[in-house]
Amino acid sequence: MGSRDDLSSLQPQAWESWRLVDPTTVEVVFIGGSTNCYGVHVDVVETDQDVTINLSTGSLPGVDACTDEAVLLATHVTLREELGDREVRQDAES
Repeated sequence: MGSRDDLSSLQPQAWESWRLVDPTTVEVVFIGGSTNCYGVHVDVVETDQDVTINLSTGSLPGVDACTDEAVLLATHVTLREELGDREVRQDAES
């Protein structure tokens, strides 16, 4: 699931875990809704000490009715620089 910029009714979404796919790609796992109804937006802030990855989920354009279901999802985040020994974190309000 890739980051989208066309979602409505965005809400902060905490992620459950992460893993390093390659030196510049982090996979973030989270619990979200059906991919037929909802999408994810990713915000990334990189410093020398850490990488902050915040997720928001929202409704896809043109979708009216959705069922409530929890689905384990993942998104890949491409970093500007190799992760190295930097900490991966999310903001507390996510």
